[in-house]
Amino acid sequence: MLQENTNTAAKVVENAAEIPSVTYQSVSNLAEAFTAYSPKILAGIFVLAIFWIAGKILKFIFLSTSKKANLDTRLRVLISRLLVFAISILGVFTALTVIIPNFSFGDLVAGLGFTSFIIGFATKDILNNFLSGILVLWQQPYKVGDYIFVNDNQGAVEHIGVRATRLRMDDGERILIPNGEMYSRSLIIRDAGTQRRMNLKISTSYKASIKETKEIIQKVLFEAEGVDNSPNPDVYVTDLASDGVNLSVYFWIDTDKNSPIKVFDNITTNIKELLNNSGITLYPPTVAVLKEKENLKLINEEESL
Repeated sequence: MLQENTNTAAKVVENAAEIPSVTYQSVSNLAEAFTAYSPKILAGIFVLAIFWIAGKILKFIFLSTSKKANLDTRLRVLISRLLVFAISILGVFTALTVIIPNFSFGDLVAGLGFTSFIIGFATKDILNNFLSGILVLWQQPYKVGDYIFVNDNQGAVEHIGVRATRLRMDDGERILIPNGEMYSRSLIIRDAGTQRRMNLKISTSYKASIKETKEIIQKVLFEAEGVDNSPNPDVYVTDLASDGVNLSVYFWIDTDKNSPIKVFDNITTNIKELLNNSGITLYPPTVAVLKEKENLKLINEEESL
């Protein structure tokens, strides 16, 4: 037993004595490998630097030449950054092929094929909005200050970003609409600084004088603040319905000087007050049929028979 312990201790001492030599040999091999690969590493760094400089030069050329084109500034900056990024990525892979001869860019692409598919599927909405934003900035179908109707939303364009467009609605609230929706949906666009036509629909009693009703409405429109008189406001009878005489009121306002919702509120309030004061009854927009007393009495007699 004593002999075995003595042999074990001797082996431990012998192994401990070999540690410096093993460490020196490992460091020496690492240094030799680094020395052998150093030309390739330096060549790879040199190639990467060339691609980086080429990207900066291409960015400068693009920004200089695109000044004459009718491109949005944000789009120019975005494209220039994408060019630098793409060239830098190409430089990284080229440098890897120089440093590691067995490295194949084709094998990397094949290996990342399924992963790229999964990432692309998960980020399809982000990519859709991003690409749509680039097309919006490129084609410029609308600009900041234009008034836009999209789906159930409407408002003045405050900001056009790469991902979304921000609108300022008539009530002062802001709404962000993804550019994918802005590009794929039908839009009604009113250029900034142009007039906007407003439409008000009302129904009056058959006993009321249509001429008098139209004169009262015209008076309100011509005296209302914020209504443009060129073109002139108009009032038309659009239907003789069972629930009354339907009239459509058309007038124009300048959205740069006036708030559409405030002007509309002022006009509807004044029209309603003046018509009521003149004894002209306004019917609510419902499907209910209002019967005169004489007609109602006749209907009751017919039903009793």
